[in-house]
Amino acid sequence: MSRPLRAIWAVISSRATSPLVIGVFLLIYIVLAFITDDTLIALMEYTRTNVLLVVLLALVPLNSGCRIVKETDRHLKLRRALAGKSANDPSGLFDESVALPVPSSFDGLSGRLAATGYRVRCTGGTLAAWRGVSIYPVRVLFLAGMFCLFAGILVSLTTRTTHRMSVIEGEPLPTATGGGGLVERITLKTGAGPILAKILTMDVAPSDSGDGRKVFGLYPPSLYRGYFVYPRYIAIASIIRFSAPGGQTAYEKQAVMNIYPAGKEDRVEIPGSPYRILFSMIQPEDGSDPYVTGRITYLFKLMNGKEVIFAGSLPVGGEFVRDGYRLAIPEGKRMVITDFIQDYGVLLVWGAAIFFLAAGCIWLPVTIFLPRREMLFVSAPDNIHACSRSEGGGRKHGGVFHEALDFLEAGMADRQPFDGGSAEK
Repeated sequence: MSRPLRAIWAVISSRATSPLVIGVFLLIYIVLAFITDDTLIALMEYTRTNVLLVVLLALVPLNSGCRIVKETDRHLKLRRALAGKSANDPSGLFDESVALPVPSSFDGLSGRLAATGYRVRCTGGTLAAWRGVSIYPVRVLFLAGMFCLFAGILVSLTTRTTHRMSVIEGEPLPTATGGGGLVERITLKTGAGPILAKILTMDVAPSDSGDGRKVFGLYPPSLYRGYFVYPRYIAIASIIRFSAPGGQTAYEKQAVMNIYPAGKEDRVEIPGSPYRILFSMIQPEDGSDPYVTGRITYLFKLMNGKEVIFAGSLPVGGEFVRDGYRLAIPEGKRMVITDFIQDYGVLLVWGAAIFFLAAGCIWLPVTIFLPRREMLFVSAPDNIHACSRSEGGGRKHGGVFHEALDFLEAGMADRQPFDGGSAEK
């Protein structure tokens, strides 16, 4: 490998690359926090439109992939060294390396290491001793999670498409590719779990295009025709009929009113006239939820500019008439403002969550109960090259290793007592 390629490989496979890139984005986030309230959204938009930041973000999954290759190569070299099959100097693979100017003999050492719980292998001029389970799979799972997480973020930022639509009870499900199945029912009920206080579901019948029956909830998002379905907020779709004295103003339209929960206010402008109507929802005296029960009564104010002409209440299906003004609401349907998002990065983020969970479940018991500890003794014509590494329980393992060094250095394998690392050095 040429020098420039070695330099590039050293950068993209360095353990410092990902923290530095994440630090740059954190610094940008802090700066944007002083400029805008929607800091995260601003950061995403800024990154999406900036080629340099996109390339910088791509370094994180690239770094994770290179580190997986590097960790795998190191693990395989370590296994070959412990098997006595490596002709290279193994010192760079271990935490500690010592050259002892003593006769190259391991007489008696293997049995004494085995007595302290180590498995021992003697191959030619090498003696390898180890115990516990390696956390190499944990490192690979963690790096795979990092790769999937930041690759998912990158894919989402560069390819995500969003269509915000109104899903109305009793009408076909709108999608980016045409109408879907009929929305048979929208329900809202109190949640029993510790996280979601309300549970929203949308039941959709099979469509003529071959889509099966679907039930969409808040979380996790469901997939429909290649789009993830994210309900955003609930509203009421009402038919509004209004006429003013003299018949010069006649208005009828299905209006989307964001008036949930009770007390929230929305307005309907009457086109071609100075009139507008302010609507809100009455909270029933029995404490029931109008959206849940479907029994909705509106509070309204008819405005002419800033002047209130009159106010009143009107249930769904009712009509209000006064001084030549007529207001009717023949229909009010439950509705959910929903985002249909095509975002394949979500699958990678879910994969990252699985990798992180698996890594955590393996790492904790292995680190506590079965930490990996390894020693390697390689004989040369006039010395012994001793190496040691530990992934946990370092003090006890260090004691055993240094006792082994003292044992070899003393050259008294048959007479020197060996207490298995009681004297920690």
